[in-house]
Amino acid sequence: MKVPSLFILFLLLSSTLYAQKKGLETVIQKGHNASVKAVTISPDGQYIATGSRDKSAKLWNASTGLELRSFIGHTHTINGVQFSPDFKYLVTSSADNSAKLWEVLTGKELFSTPVENKYMTDVAFSPDSKLFASAGYHDKAKIWDIKTLQLVKEIETNADQGSGYGVNLSFSPNGKWLAIGEDNKTVRVFETTSWQLLYTFAPTEGWCGGCGTLVNFSHDSKYLLKLSHNSSVEKYDMSTGKLLQSFGAPYDDITGVAFDSSDAVILGGSSKYVMLWNSTTGTLLDSLIFDKEQEELTEVIFGTNANELYLSKNSNIAIRFSIPKKEVVRTYTGILNDTDKGGVNYDPDNYWDSYIAKYIRLKNKVLISPDGKTLLKGKLGTKAKRWDIATGQTIIEYNGHEKAVISYTYTDDGKNLITGDGAGKMIYWDALTGKQIRKFDAHREPLFEVKISPSGAEVATASWDASVTIWDIASGKLVSDIDMKGNSAFALSYTPDGLYLVTGRFDKTLELWEPDSKTVVRSFIGHSDVVSTIIFGNDPKQMLTSSWDGTARIWDITTGMMVKKFKGHTGAVHTAIYSLDNKSILTAGDDRAIRVWDIASGKVIKTLEGHQAEVTSLNLSKDGKTLISASLDGVVKIWNLDKGQEFYEHILVGNNDWMAKTKEGYFNSTDGARSAIHFVKGMNSYSADQFFEEFYRPDLLPSLYKNRGETGSLPNIDSKLTSSPPPTIKISSIATENKNEIDLYVKLIDNGGGVGELKISQNGKQIPLNEKELTFPTQQGTSTVYKQRVALIGGHNVFSATGISKGRMESAPVEVKVISTSAEKNSTCYILSIGIDEYKNNKLTLNYAKADAEAFSKAVQEHSGKLFSKVEVHSLYDKDANKQNILQQLDDLIAKIQVHDVFIFYYAGHGSMVDNRFFFIPTECTRLYDINNLTSEALEATLVQQKMKHIKALKQIVIMDACQSGASVELLAMRGAGEEKAIAQLSRSAGIHVLASAGGEQNAKEIASLGHGLFTYVLINALNGKADGSPKDGKVTVYELKSYLDDQVPELNQQNNGKPQYPYTFSRGHDFPIVME
Repeated sequence: MKVPSLFILFLLLSSTLYAQKKGLETVIQKGHNASVKAVTISPDGQYIATGSRDKSAKLWNASTGLELRSFIGHTHTINGVQFSPDFKYLVTSSADNSAKLWEVLTGKELFSTPVENKYMTDVAFSPDSKLFASAGYHDKAKIWDIKTLQLVKEIETNADQGSGYGVNLSFSPNGKWLAIGEDNKTVRVFETTSWQLLYTFAPTEGWCGGCGTLVNFSHDSKYLLKLSHNSSVEKYDMSTGKLLQSFGAPYDDITGVAFDSSDAVILGGSSKYVMLWNSTTGTLLDSLIFDKEQEELTEVIFGTNANELYLSKNSNIAIRFSIPKKEVVRTYTGILNDTDKGGVNYDPDNYWDSYIAKYIRLKNKVLISPDGKTLLKGKLGTKAKRWDIATGQTIIEYNGHEKAVISYTYTDDGKNLITGDGAGKMIYWDALTGKQIRKFDAHREPLFEVKISPSGAEVATASWDASVTIWDIASGKLVSDIDMKGNSAFALSYTPDGLYLVTGRFDKTLELWEPDSKTVVRSFIGHSDVVSTIIFGNDPKQMLTSSWDGTARIWDITTGMMVKKFKGHTGAVHTAIYSLDNKSILTAGDDRAIRVWDIASGKVIKTLEGHQAEVTSLNLSKDGKTLISASLDGVVKIWNLDKGQEFYEHILVGNNDWMAKTKEGYFNSTDGARSAIHFVKGMNSYSADQFFEEFYRPDLLPSLYKNRGETGSLPNIDSKLTSSPPPTIKISSIATENKNEIDLYVKLIDNGGGVGELKISQNGKQIPLNEKELTFPTQQGTSTVYKQRVALIGGHNVFSATGISKGRMESAPVEVKVISTSAEKNSTCYILSIGIDEYKNNKLTLNYAKADAEAFSKAVQEHSGKLFSKVEVHSLYDKDANKQNILQQLDDLIAKIQVHDVFIFYYAGHGSMVDNRFFFIPTECTRLYDINNLTSEALEATLVQQKMKHIKALKQIVIMDACQSGASVELLAMRGAGEEKAIAQLSRSAGIHVLASAGGEQNAKEIASLGHGLFTYVLINALNGKADGSPKDGKVTVYELKSYLDDQVPELNQQNNGKPQYPYTFSRGHDFPIVME
C-alpha cells in the first residue's frame, strides 16, 4: 500500500494541531460493557490500556483506576492492544479485520490498516517505536512503518483458527528479532534487518491443529518463552535456538506467558490459573487460582515487577493483583458494570443468552414529551424516569414494573404513557402523576415495541415471543394476536390511517400487515439486515426505515417500491427521523456519528460527531431547531441543529444519579454523579469537585439551554485552568514526642494561578488552620510550607490537603495516612435538636417541626446505647429557638465536643433563600424575604458553617427538614467572596454529611396522616432499623441512611402528593454508624 508523502505530512501536522486544540474532555467512569479481551501496561507503569468485545479500547490511570479516554473506531471486538515504547501511540487489533494506530495523548485515530478478509488477533511495536506488526486469521503478518504508514514487509503465517488464538507477535527488546506464534505449537523467529527466518520452534513429530501459541522475549533478549495450547511453558536460548527448560504441566485456554522485569520469574497463564516459576531453576514459586464462574481470564501480564499482575477478564473488568498479598488491589471498571439491569440480565458472552442480549441492548430509546420540555428513559432498574431538559432534574418516576422498562410511548396529548418491560408486561399510566391506570399481561417475553394507534384507542406490541398483539386501551381486552412464525418483530409501526401495521423482523423482512386477517399484504424488498426504525412523516404515503445493513430508506407504501436510499454509515443504523419540514432526514448508529441528509439529492449535508458509544435515539424539539440524541453509554447530547454544534448534555450515571452540563463546563448534578464523572486534558485528570465552586451552577443551566448554549462572556473550565491553574500540594507527617499527636507539613507550589486557600481534613472533616502561621507563595514556581500539630484518634487517621488558586480552581486532594496505636476512646453523641412550630409572625406557624425534632432525638437515644458512652441532647424548641440561643449553644458545644465524638445538628423549621444567601429562620424572625430583616434576625448558613468548622468532632451530620431546605443546599453551594461554601459544600470538602428534605422551590411536606414532616417520617423509620441494608448487621450507618432517604422519600411523596420530592443528600466524609440494635 502506498501512502502519498503530502498526505503523511498533513496527517502528522493535523495530529499535532489536534492535540494542541483539544481541550478538556468530560469522561464518565463507564468501564467496559462486554468482555475485556486484552490488557497492556505503559513503559513507565503509570497507565494501562484495555481492549474489549464492546469495540472500544480504554486508557486507565494504573494507580487510581480512573478511566482517562476511550479509543473509538473499531466495529467489532478488540483482541490485542499495545503501547509504543515511547508512549506516543497505541495500536489495536480487531475482529473487524483491521489494526488501528492511535495517538495516546488525544485518542485520535491516526491510521487503519486495509481491511483483511479475516480478523486480526495481535499487534506489536518494535522497541524503537518505528514499526508495528499486525497479524490474525489471514495468511500473512504485516510490518508497517509508523512514520510513512507504508507496508514494509509481509510474512506468511499459519494461524490457529481452531481454538481462536490466531497469531501472536513479539519483538525482542534489542530489536533484532520478531517472533511469530502460530498453529501446531509453532514459533518462527525472523531477523528484523533482512526479515529472514532464523529459528523455527515446533514439535518434532505429529500435527496439532487448533494449538495456538503465545510468545515473549526476556528483557535482555537472551531467551524466548513459548506457550502453546495443550503444552507446557518452554524457554529457548536465542543464541543457539535450543530448548533449555520446560515449566509445569500442559495448559489449556492459554492467556499469557512472560518474564518479569528482572527476568527472574516466569508466568504462564490460563483462563483459570496463573503459575509462577523461577526462570533459572524452574522451581514453582506460586500457583494462583481464579476460578469464579463467568470470570475467566483472557490475558495475563506482569506489572512493573514480579509482585503484581494485570489480568483482563470475561466479567467486563481488568484487575491489578498483588501476588504477595493474594488480593486484588485495583479494579478497572465503571458504572456500566455496577448498574442494576432490572432483572434483564442476559449475558452477551454466554452462548444461550447472546442472541437476545444483542437485541435488548439496542433498545435504548430516549423519548421527548409532546410539549418538548421533558425527556423519558427506561432501563433504569425497573423504573422509567422523566426529567426536565433545561435543569436536568428528575420530575417523576414510573414505578410498577417487575423488570426493566424496554419500550415506551406517549399519547399524542402527552397526558398518558404506555410502557413495556422485560417480563412482557405493559402499563398504562397517567403521565403527569405517575399513577397506574391499567396493567396488561401482554406477553411472556420482553417487549421490544409498544405503539399507540393514531386514534389513541389501541396499542400494538411486539415481543421476543414472536408475536404481535393489539389491545383495547380502555377495556384492557386483547383485540388481535398475530403469530410471527418464530421471527420476532424488532421494529413496529401503525400506518398513519391506523388500518395497517408495519413490522421489521429478525429474518430481515419489512412487511405490511392487515391485523384483522393477520395477513401480510405487502413486502418491501431492499434491506439486507434487521430493520431498526419504522417512521412516517408528513406524507402518509411515504415511510422511512433504518437498518443494521447500514442504510436508511424511504418507501412508497402504496406500491412497495423504494423511493430513496441513504448509504454512508459504517456499521448498523439504529435510528432515523424526519426533519419537521420533511426536506431532510437524520440518521445515527454504530459509527457514533449523526448524519443529516437532504432527501432530494440523497447527500449528507451535515455530520455531528461527539458521542462515544452507539447512538440509538434521535428527537427534535417542537421548533425543529434543537436535536436530542442518546447513546448506549447513558449520554444524551443536545445540539444546535443550525450550527451543527453540541451545547448541552445530560449524563445518566447508574439508575439514580445524573449530571447536566454545558459545553463550557457549567453543571448541575447529584452527589453520586460527581464521583463518577471527571475531566481530562492530555494525561491530567480533574474531578468535578475541583470545579464545584465556579462551575456548579444549577441556576444558570435553564437560561443556557434556552439560549442554545450562547454563554456571552462567561469563562469555560478550560480557559479557567489555563489562566488560574490549581496549585500543586504535597503532604507529609512526622511523629512527635506525644504519641497522640503528629506534625503535618503541607507544601504549596504556585503553578501560575496563585494560592488563595488551603484546606486540610482529618478523616474527611475539615480542621481549622492557624492563620498566623499560614503563608502562600507569591509567584509562579515558588513554594511555601505550612506546619500544624494535630491530635490523632485511635486507629486510622487519613489527612488530606487541597489548595485553591486565586481563580478558585481546586487541586486534587493529596493524602497521608497515620495509624495510631492509642486505644479508641469512648465517644459521646451530641445532638443539637431545633424544632420551631411557633413563630412571632403567626403566618409562619408550622404543625410538626417540634414533633419532628423530638422524635428524631428520641430515635437516636433509643437505638444508640451500644455505640456511644452516652447520648447528650441539647434541645431548642419554639420560642427558645432564637438566634442568640442557637449561637450560644453552638459555642458551648465547640468547647465541649472532642475529636472522637459525634455531632448531629437537626433543624426543623423555615428556611429562606434571598440574594443567593440561605438563612435558618429562628422564632423571632418575621419576614422570610426581606434581606435587612434576615440579616439582623435570622441565622445565615455561612455563620453556622464557621461554628461547625470549629467543632472538633470528625463525625458530623447536618439534617434539615425545613421549607426550601433543599434549595438551601443548592444555594449554600454558591460561593460568597472569600468564604467557604457553606453546609452543602462542607459535605463535599470536609466530611459533614448533609441530609436535607426538599429541592428547589419544593416545600418540605407536612402530611397529617403521618404526624410528621414526610422527610422526618422516613428518617425515623430508617433509624428504627429499616435502613439497615446489606450486610444486615443491626447497624444503620450514614450511607445506609442516605441510600434509604434517596429511595423512599420520592416514592412516599409521589404516593401522597402525586409528584416525587427528592431529598438533597451530600456525603463525602467517612461512613460511620448512627444507631445500633
